[in-house]
Parts: sequence; C-alpha cells; structure tokens
Amino acid sequence: MDVTNAIDCNGLSAAPTLLRIKQALVGLVDHALPLEILVDEGCDQERLRRSLGRHGGAVRLISRPQ
Repeated sequence: MDVTNAIDCNGLSAAPTLLRIKQALVGLVDHALPLEILVDEGCDQERLRRSLGRHGGAVRLISRPQ
C-alpha cells in the first residue's frame, strides 16, 4: 500500500484529526478518493468515521503498529 500522499495525523487527538480531515476534503475531486489518513494505533477509527458523517466513506484510516 502506497501511503506517500497520506495525511499524517499521528499524535493528534480526535478533534484536530477530524478538523484536518474535513479541511483536506474541501475541494477534493472524487477521483482522488479515498483520502488516506495515518492515525495512531489506539485511534477509535469507527468513532472517527461516524464523526465524519456522510464523508466517512471518503477516507481510509490507516494505522501502523509502533
């Protein structure tokens, strides 16, 4: 999996991660989806996806073991 264009949210709490994702989705064209987001291993990915509402399917949350 190539995650070189992923947005790195490692070390961020849920609120700044959500904000960063929403900012990145503004103006993003459909063919650039899904947007890859790097999150901490302990991130509650399902909760974050629910918080994105209808945009939850537009992101791929990726965590790597430390």
